[in-house]
Amino acid sequence: MGYPLTLTMTARILFLLTGVCLLEGPLRSVTAFSPIVASVTKSNCNDVHQNEIELTFREKLDRIALGYEQHIDRTMQMMQMEIELSEKTEQCLLRDSTGDRESRALLSEKIHLKYQSMKKCLDANCIVVRRLLFGWEDTDSTKEKTLFESIDCIPSKNDMNSLMMGNGGVTDAKMKETDGYDTAQQVITHAARDWTSGSKSCRDATNGWITRAISENSFGMSNDNIHILVPGSGLCRLAYDISTCDSLLKSGHKICVEANDSSITMAFAAKSVLDLVQKQAVSKLYPFVSDPQRNEIYSAKRFEMQVFPDEKALSAYENYFSLKKVCPNLTYTVGDFSTTYSQESKRGMYNVIATSFFIDTATNIYQYISIMKHLLRKDEHSIWVNCGPVQWHPCAMLRPTVDELKDILKACGFDLITWEIASEAVAYRHPDDFAPVEARYTREEGYRPLRFVAHLKDHEITNDLGERIEYIEYLNRIANGEIKE
Repeated sequence: MGYPLTLTMTARILFLLTGVCLLEGPLRSVTAFSPIVASVTKSNCNDVHQNEIELTFREKLDRIALGYEQHIDRTMQMMQMEIELSEKTEQCLLRDSTGDRESRALLSEKIHLKYQSMKKCLDANCIVVRRLLFGWEDTDSTKEKTLFESIDCIPSKNDMNSLMMGNGGVTDAKMKETDGYDTAQQVITHAARDWTSGSKSCRDATNGWITRAISENSFGMSNDNIHILVPGSGLCRLAYDISTCDSLLKSGHKICVEANDSSITMAFAAKSVLDLVQKQAVSKLYPFVSDPQRNEIYSAKRFEMQVFPDEKALSAYENYFSLKKVCPNLTYTVGDFSTTYSQESKRGMYNVIATSFFIDTATNIYQYISIMKHLLRKDEHSIWVNCGPVQWHPCAMLRPTVDELKDILKACGFDLITWEIASEAVAYRHPDDFAPVEARYTREEGYRPLRFVAHLKDHEITNDLGERIEYIEYLNRIANGEIKE
């Protein structure tokens, strides 16, 4: 059976995860899945309203899955055209000069072979996408554990459509489910980058740096609950790594991690990945099969398979449970960062804020910085830790350079304990994307992350932050031409 989804009109979603599945053989895998079982509860809420909300969630995920199926159809149609074009071209130009041996070297034959591999890999990915969006079947519930304590969904101004669309740095609402962050292809990309062993070196340079920085700066923090917020969590690997960090656990700290993202698609996919972690099971995907057909060096690399979750993630869960006898304290909040965390109820809630691949999603960076100030506890040990690119997204209206950003943070009351640009470039997704040996492409795709640890020394309280954020968003819309003054 599937895992229950409970949604209340106070915008609280509780994912109940139970069971650990240990599967035999060299490759642990889960082959069966079932749709999420959803129920909507609210006092004095009629059945019609309940069904409408449930249907809205299901339609959202169905659109994402259907979009990937349409992507497969377009890809295969394009390859069929390439086969026909190459065959006719070769017949016209080479028909008198090629034998059987030479014909096997022609492009048409190679595209035929790629067509078969492409179809196999895309069909496999399509199954994985549906499993990530709609959940895995628990075939062996041998233990009672709960990995996620809860997932909260907080609409902007009580607008459920804001949760359906997400953000991810895309300004056009129609593009968010087709070309933006809220797509099946992005789910595959994030699953590969965040949860496969092949991308371990990429994570070590980002997630690894952040967890080490938190551990090194945790001295002096109370051994009572340390509350850590991870905005822009995506598929939740950074939040998971912090919640199971061995050095933090051995220091005696009680870690409470809250992940946040604007995409409900990513939240459902994260929940499904963590289902696998909890079951000690794995699946497979082909993360490179839909890459653009340009700059490729080796055709076979497109069809490389990756297994997720990686062994380190699986062992971290078991190690945590063996040590603590409970599951990691990890929650997930779905909602717009600015709207959700500028609320008065969030003031001073967090000892640590950890950001990666996040600050450059800001429409107006001053919003994010002011909210960070609002969220951090007013003591000498609370910190903001960042590691990631400064690749301002299309939605950004202000795009400061790194040195300008440094001055902004200081002007806003932050003391910079650590500030550096990494000396070596990091691949965005996989080390082969940026490798001197066995490179995947003639063009390299990498970045040198900005890393900083910032302590808030200015504890000035802003009582009307929510109103100020609304006004800044009004200014953003004016600057973007959405409204006139």
